[in-house]
Amino acid sequence: MNTMTGVHECLLYLMACALQNVPAKEEALTGVDLKRLLATAQSHFTASMACMVLEKTDVFSRADETTRKQWLEAKNKAIRKNMLLDAERKAILHQLEAEQIWHMPLKGSILKDWYPKPGMREMADNDILFDPAKRERVRDIFLSRGYKTVFFQEGIHDEYEKPPIYHFEMHVSLFSQYYSELFEQYANIKEKLLPVDGTAYQFAFSPEDFYVFVLAHAYKHYSARGTGVRTLADIYVMNRRLGGVMNPSETAQKLVRLGIAEYEQRSRALAEKLFSVARPLSEIGLTQDEAAMLQYYCTSSAYGTTDNFFANQLRQFQGASASVTRWTKIKYCCARLFPGRSFCKEVYPFVYKHPWLLPFFWVWRIVDRVVIHGKRLKKEFAFLKNIKAKNRAKRNPPSPVRRGCEAPFPSAAFEKPLPRCKYRAKAAESEAFLALFRIHPMQSRPYQ
Repeated sequence: MNTMTGVHECLLYLMACALQNVPAKEEALTGVDLKRLLATAQSHFTASMACMVLEKTDVFSRADETTRKQWLEAKNKAIRKNMLLDAERKAILHQLEAEQIWHMPLKGSILKDWYPKPGMREMADNDILFDPAKRERVRDIFLSRGYKTVFFQEGIHDEYEKPPIYHFEMHVSLFSQYYSELFEQYANIKEKLLPVDGTAYQFAFSPEDFYVFVLAHAYKHYSARGTGVRTLADIYVMNRRLGGVMNPSETAQKLVRLGIAEYEQRSRALAEKLFSVARPLSEIGLTQDEAAMLQYYCTSSAYGTTDNFFANQLRQFQGASASVTRWTKIKYCCARLFPGRSFCKEVYPFVYKHPWLLPFFWVWRIVDRVVIHGKRLKKEFAFLKNIKAKNRAKRNPPSPVRRGCEAPFPSAAFEKPLPRCKYRAKAAESEAFLALFRIHPMQSRPYQ
């Protein structure tokens, strides 16, 4: 689905009501398909938030029992999961403290407590930054608690799971070297952290650094696979919580330094329009740019789409061309099939250490793509073919996000949502962005 629908508009309205703690107007929900609304809300991890408002309406009470049960189950599961993750995280942080391992909880585990009600902000996993020198000891802690290791020393974070609830990502770095600017800015982050009262080894960001990091992390996803409307809610909630305590000048400087100032400004303005007052989207009056940006958020879902990923990667090779050319596709395919040494640094460290293996690696990679991941390869080629067909069919392209720029992709979701920031440009020039990727259910990560 590449266009925003009435279901998206209804979801945004319910989210605004939840954030403002006001009841929904029945007329704003007239004719909504509650089953489609639930599926959309779940894809954005906002079902609990929407249900907290929806369950008090006549529209909900008139729905069939099965649909009502599904909504309430989604909300109750989110609340329960947050409670269990809170308790488990507290126990793990206690063990890290006892082992004298410095650590810092990240992102959602802090953000969720700033929402109006418990369980309103859904959690998929817990992210914790910790001392890179203690990876093996941290693994022992998780294994002793009954977790299985999903990934270990294969990138910037190790992953541990204990189904059906618990999933932890233990970070030794905040950004991969693929994002060179971000990696450099956050390389020695420990030196900038603040101690947490009552602990010896737990640390926290300053308000300015917390805000900027969450925005940088959001833009990393936004500019690759896309990210959903929960990100806009996070931005709104952060500004309500931190707006009065952050130093505006310091925050602005940090955003500019990372090249994400425009993304932050546009997303913040959009979030303010959407959530500062509970009203239907038709009454808000978005600009053309804001409407296009919102469509990109709405059609991306929480963890983005492969179509967004392919489109954004193609754009890195496109240059100043208004549409995707055959030469662009050739460069794209070559770079995807024959990644360079820097790609192997985190994913295939043995090949990185022995670059003479690269030709053999490329042969293995082609066989692996065709035999093991043939379906995914077909999907990517189908995407490229579809762009060619759409470009050929377009005599009058739709209105672009930015006036004067022809839309380069087959739908508004793929129109250029922002100019490339400096770290995106550098990432595009690095070979890390030029390889086939496997997407883990919880987070984008390069794959073999």
